[in-house]
Amino acid sequence: MPRGDLYQELYKRLNKAQKQAVDTVEGPVMVIAGPGTGKTQILTLRIANILRETDTDPRSILSLTFTESGVVSMRKRLAEIIGDTAYLVNINTFHGFCNDIIKNYPEEFPRIIGSENINEVEQIRILEKLIEELPLKYLRPFGDKFYYARAILADINQLKREGVSAMEFGEIVRKREKTFPKINGLRHEKGPYAGKIKGEFKELEKQIAKNKELARIYIAYQKELAEKRLYDYSDMIMETLSALKKSDDLLPIIQERFHYFLIDEHQDTNNAQNKIIELLASFYPNPNVFIVGDEKQAIFRFQGASIENFAYFKKLYPSAMAVTLLENYRSTQHILDSAHEVALAMECAGEKLKSQTLGGEKIKLCRFTEENSEFFWIAENISEKIKNETAPQDIAILYRDNKDAFPIAKVLEKIGVPYVIESDQDILDDQEIKKLLALLKAVYLFGSQEAFIEAVHADFLGIHPLDVYKITSRAGERKSKISVFDIISSEKELSELNIQFPEKITGFYKHILLWTKTDKNKSLLSTFGEIIRDSGYINHILALPNPLSAIEKTNAIFNEVKVIVENNHSAKLKDFFEYLETLRTHKIYIKKNIGGLSENRVRLMTAHRSKGQEFEHVYIISAYDGHWGNRRKSNILPLFPEVFSLFETANWAYNEISDERRVFYVALTLAKKEVVIS
Repeated sequence: MPRGDLYQELYKRLNKAQKQAVDTVEGPVMVIAGPGTGKTQILTLRIANILRETDTDPRSILSLTFTESGVVSMRKRLAEIIGDTAYLVNINTFHGFCNDIIKNYPEEFPRIIGSENINEVEQIRILEKLIEELPLKYLRPFGDKFYYARAILADINQLKREGVSAMEFGEIVRKREKTFPKINGLRHEKGPYAGKIKGEFKELEKQIAKNKELARIYIAYQKELAEKRLYDYSDMIMETLSALKKSDDLLPIIQERFHYFLIDEHQDTNNAQNKIIELLASFYPNPNVFIVGDEKQAIFRFQGASIENFAYFKKLYPSAMAVTLLENYRSTQHILDSAHEVALAMECAGEKLKSQTLGGEKIKLCRFTEENSEFFWIAENISEKIKNETAPQDIAILYRDNKDAFPIAKVLEKIGVPYVIESDQDILDDQEIKKLLALLKAVYLFGSQEAFIEAVHADFLGIHPLDVYKITSRAGERKSKISVFDIISSEKELSELNIQFPEKITGFYKHILLWTKTDKNKSLLSTFGEIIRDSGYINHILALPNPLSAIEKTNAIFNEVKVIVENNHSAKLKDFFEYLETLRTHKIYIKKNIGGLSENRVRLMTAHRSKGQEFEHVYIISAYDGHWGNRRKSNILPLFPEVFSLFETANWAYNEISDERRVFYVALTLAKKEVVIS
């Protein structure tokens, strides 16, 4: 079919509201697009229509979304409609767009250009140093001085995403500190506590004190980065916003490049992103800004801040056309009705979505008295579906936290259901990785009997367990006073112990000696490479039932080794294990790339990770009170609402329960045919 005909064919299938969104190519437009209402189709057809109806250069169109997968999906769809011209349209993530500006105009970014990018572990290490050095009362508790380190890092990253500099944050805290004594009814007027601050305001007083120390750390952190010529991931958007505000040349240049702006998932855009779009679009009195979003699906930003995005857009562009999409092409009406009930509890339901899909089953709610029963029933139910020719990749198991994956995964494995975990995992807890780390540790701690004994038990070394037992028992005899190493290096001792395969033991010991020399004289990369190759580890994981997953996990460890070496060319195994200790202390996960592992496998992921996808069958597990909702507050260092506000003042408060319901709403609406809640 010719591409022009394909456009017409796709356009004819649009409903009235969708056509209105595609046809209105001039001026600001706001589209409220609920789940499954075809927003990606609208975005691509709108771009195609702009190019059909105007003489716009495709390079003058800027479309921004949140994920790389979203970028790839949109460009692929657009290419199907308009051909190679799709590759001239600027379709990017916010971060990718800012990165392009920095690369193309390096003279405007002296803070970034020539500096090195640091990862989360290196950020934490800088913060630990500052926590040690700065005079802190609240954020360095006596029992665990680094207790707040992760929370401090999360807040600094959040402040940068919101476009709030260290100085600006300090000013926000000072204003709070100044107005606190003026709060009406702050102190008890009568009784034994007369003159003292009421209990309801004590928490706010402590929050101000903690944020004051946070502001001090933020300023010192930025200074440390500047002095060491470093920058972090969040600096990319922050620095772009700063340059666009300050530079007399950069803003006009970028403004003249773009005539049309399309912003996806607008409910999740933060202040820095909103301000960048506002600055670029301010070149025109009535700019062609097209936003698509749905406040009910705001799971990456606080409820109040997400609602503010739409309110701020209306304030900026009072004449903006508003289009609401209500026809859902994904889920059955039963699913949409249930999701609407959840939205009603969030007090932002709006009109009910209308399914264009006939039939469908009611949502199944399954109660169990214990977790094992729940997971075995789910695994059996999924197994039955696969036997009846449901493709495994069309089934998703969604949960609230990363750690929820492992109990259900064990049961799926036991029953023989193929699966892939797509949420963040602690790779360091993987059984095969533990064996590799034990081997590396035996080299790093050469001379340690405990480290050597732990390593020698690894099955891929081929050392007989009985031989290991004989050696360790002999070394453990109180009267012998002989070490494991003395026994291994003595033919007489090995003979007396009647070791069955002495050549395996002595061969491994020789390898340990060689690897120890390598660690002392060569790079960490060389040491790591030699050990995984010469120990037989690679051949071992290739022979596993699921070798691809094991390879991905090993590659993830190798990538961390490369990061360490990039920042310290003389790094050794000692530096590697110190790095791992920082990961463990602050519960930082090493992320692995799942690549194409989801094909023909049931997909396990958090509800957050699942956003933007769709499945035939969705299982929402461990859905009990205190886990999916009414969770104990986990934010130990909350920021003030002003940080997230686009207006002069913030007139909302963070509602944790409402945000939990949004996550549940998103999980429900990913299903096409069936939802099972257990």
